[in-house]
Amino acid sequence: MNGPWVYGTLVNNVWSFAGDDSRGDVNMLTVQYFVNYNLPDGWYLVTSPIITSNWEADSGNKWTVPFGGGFGKITRIGRQPVNLSA
Repeated sequence: MNGPWVYGTLVNNVWSFAGDDSRGDVNMLTVQYFVNYNLPDGWYLVTSPIITSNWEADSGNKWTVPFGGGFGKITRIGRQPVNLSA
């Protein structure tokens, strides 16, 4: 890694295309972006919400869009690396 930033996105969509007709259709999206900023001495700032959409849901109930962030520290207990976060 070059620099203090780590970022990316994971995207997944699952949908039904066959099976028992008595079951409801499935069409769900999951998007997780992550942004991590590394500070000196093993400290970091992070956000990585998981955004979901149920395309089969009624209007107004399709999306879940959380927000927030946290911080943490990479340290060692003996020789074992440990990630402490909040």
